[in-house]
Amino acid sequence: MNRPSSLLDQLALGQSNLKATFGSAPRRTLKAGELLGAAGSNQGLYHVRMGWACQFHDFTDGRRSIREVYLPGDVIGLNAVLGTRPVEKIFTLTAVTMEVIPVEHAVLKLMSDHPTALYIAWLLSKRQQRTAQFLTAISHFDARGRLAAMLLDFYTRLRRRKLISESTYNLPLTQAEIGNYLGLTVVHINRILRSLRAEQIVVLEKHCVTILDLERLTALAQDGEVHTASTDNCAHGLSEAAD
Repeated sequence: MNRPSSLLDQLALGQSNLKATFGSAPRRTLKAGELLGAAGSNQGLYHVRMGWACQFHDFTDGRRSIREVYLPGDVIGLNAVLGTRPVEKIFTLTAVTMEVIPVEHAVLKLMSDHPTALYIAWLLSKRQQRTAQFLTAISHFDARGRLAAMLLDFYTRLRRRKLISESTYNLPLTQAEIGNYLGLTVVHINRILRSLRAEQIVVLEKHCVTILDLERLTALAQDGEVHTASTDNCAHGLSEAAD
């Protein structure tokens, strides 16, 4: 059997192999508001087939920080497979259906296959790159830029995975959860949303996001200032999801 010669070919083969493995893996369904670990899960790889979830950290003073938001198509547990960090607290924002590959299988089977291991490493690098970009927004942008970066990130991920075709999507996060994700107060978020609506940039109403001006939203998400800008497609046309 001939092995793919180019890096892109190997990544594409690895993506196909991972998708096939998830397709034959057992599925688990969680209700909204459940902890992943509370469902009796062991460490492993989780492919979110349907629903939204988040990774969080609770501080001793009662505050909560949301560190990552998982959308349909995302893979949870990439760090655990590579042995760098176990799966931490995962909370379902909606009802979630996921396919589960036990960590023993992932390490012994998936990581021994070169294209699949390469694709998993690529997935992790893209996840870390996106996280770094978002942390830059959190640390350097004003509140409008942070909120714009979040809304654009969700829109871009959903659209790349062909889960939406219009400039509208459902956002199951409450304003309090958005605040935990962006480091903002609910009052501040409410005020920004009103201003973005008044400026005809984006509307968030009853968990429904409608992007009215993608160009201006992209500009805000890039540097907090409104100017002409455009979003980029994922490198090589590969998806950061398993499907």
